[in-house]
Amino acid sequence: MGLDLVAVMRKLGVSLDTDSAPITSPGVITWLGRLLDVTPEHSQQGLVEGMEVWTSGQGFAPLDLVGIESWLFDAPRGDHLIIVERKMTFDLKDSPSRDGRFLSIWPQDKLAAFIGHAVLDGSLVIVEQLEVEENSEVPELFSGKGPFTLKPLNDFSALEKKGYDVSMAKPVLIPAILYRVNGTLKGPVEDEIIRWVLNCDGLHVIDDVELLERSPMLNHERLPIEENPTFADVLSERRTFSDGMGDLLRWWKFDESSSNRTEYKVLVPAHKGVDSLGKKWVLNGVTGNVHSNF
Repeated sequence: MGLDLVAVMRKLGVSLDTDSAPITSPGVITWLGRLLDVTPEHSQQGLVEGMEVWTSGQGFAPLDLVGIESWLFDAPRGDHLIIVERKMTFDLKDSPSRDGRFLSIWPQDKLAAFIGHAVLDGSLVIVEQLEVEENSEVPELFSGKGPFTLKPLNDFSALEKKGYDVSMAKPVLIPAILYRVNGTLKGPVEDEIIRWVLNCDGLHVIDDVELLERSPMLNHERLPIEENPTFADVLSERRTFSDGMGDLLRWWKFDESSSNRTEYKVLVPAHKGVDSLGKKWVLNGVTGNVHSNF
């Protein structure tokens, strides 16, 4: 599992606003958040109020100047920090520039020094992650009163494939229901599973669930929500199974009678637009799906 930079920054006392990401083309550099309430100590390390914080993510491919230049083409005016979690093929002195954009780059050693200093002075406590048992209580993620606003993926590739322009769309929130479903998959053997399923114009399996700290003040766009849904269709899956004679693809069917679910009222960040024919479309920011004809 990769380093959760947002969680680390918050542990260090760095305030990040993770709402309203700048609109940029998909690439190796992705947005983490916007700095708020920068302390004097963090200011001495180059952090600036309102600075946009980005990451290269982890990976085997190094970050090169082409990746920086492609990102810089879309980057809005202001201060920017790119945290590089992989190797770099260029020297910092060769970093590109653009009028109105003030760029800082933290290579791996700078990030390590920033975290290491916090560990030494006690700002960051390193603890072992405890395993969560499958029969654990309601996740702490959803403590308090809902509805809870899900964190979007900021993936606009589905719009690009359809030729839609996200810059002409309006951000909205979609009321929906999120289920934490546990039950049994029955196949050559049985397997107990826990899955997140989003009920929003159909049922959608969500791999990871994160919440925004503060919900944006946006209009609501309503999409159909299934009443009394069943989960066999979305949770059944094909897996490779070895029977001693080779690996075969076999079906594991979700046993509806074993289903135990907890539901949460949620708000899904989305973008709403109109195509060239005047028909409305909505991009679900959590699933990445484009909904139309509603």
